[in-house]
Formats: sequence, structure tokens, C-alpha cells
Amino acid sequence: MSQAAGWAVAAALAAGAVLGAVPAARLLLSAVTVQGGSMTPALDHGDVLLVLRHRRRARPGRIVVVQRPDRRTGWDGPSDPSGAAGWYVKRVVAAAGDPMPPWVPGDGPGRVPPGMLVLRGDHPRSEDSKQWGPCPADRMYGVVLMRLRAAGGRAAAGPAPARDASRPRRRSSSSP
Repeated sequence: MSQAAGWAVAAALAAGAVLGAVPAARLLLSAVTVQGGSMTPALDHGDVLLVLRHRRRARPGRIVVVQRPDRRTGWDGPSDPSGAAGWYVKRVVAAAGDPMPPWVPGDGPGRVPPGMLVLRGDHPRSEDSKQWGPCPADRMYGVVLMRLRAAGGRAAAGPAPARDASRPRRRSSSSP
């Protein structure tokens, strides 16, 4: 094989790798628009976030997108992976095995049960684990990687600090 043919093969392989990565990235990444103020001051209504659709990276301090709890049954109701019920953007305060924060309703102090997350919005009036208790980890859509665009079209300046509710590219809603 000539050197030119070798370069052509290498270029074709590189192009194939790039083209193959695009569909994979679309399966793993999603853009989410924040709606509401429950994550203020970290996130504002209208911020656009890049979300990694992955459940294993949810640990304290991370901002996540989770299925909105049912108004009657909370997170005890049926799961709706379609997102028709809406989404919340919240900060993980405690994960499985961590001490249960005293403000979470339930049987008193203890540890966060396996498969559960304690969530809290940055705004004091946020609807979160204060009202609904721990959230099942399987209700999580993904982990926020960064803010792509700040509200009002301003360019984002690095990773999202953490904030409000939103919906995976379909639109999201946030609690007060």
C-alpha cells in the first residue's frame, strides 16, 4: 500500500469514528432548559444546561435532573420515564449510606436508604426532599455537566453552579 493510500485509510477511519461518536453523544447528552426559580441563585429561569444521562454520578453537591414527583403520591407513585409529568433540577444533598438530614420527613435520624437521593433546591421555597422525602435514584434523568447558555442569551461562563428545575430538551418545569 502506498503512503497516500495509507493516509486515505487513516482519514476514513478517523471520519468514521467522528461520525459514530455523534449518535453516541446524542444518546448520552441532552440539553435542558431551566424553568422556575427553585435553584436561584445558582441557576436562573431560562438557563440551558448540558446533562449527562447517567445515574451513577449522582453524589452530594452535584446538580441533577429528576422526574417531578406526583402531587398526590410524591415519589412513591409510578415512574414516568417519558417526562410527561415534568422534571426538577435539584442539588444532591445526600446519597445512599449518607446521614439523613434532619429536615427530611420520615422516621427520624438514620441513613439514606440504598437507591435513594436526598435533593434540595438552592432557593429556600424550593419543592424538594423537604416536602417529598428521599427521591428514588431511578427517577433521575441525569447529572448536569455545565451551563451551555445563561438566561437571556448571555454566554455561559463555565460549569453551572447548581440550581432549579427543568426538562430534558422537551422543556422542564420548576417549583417555586
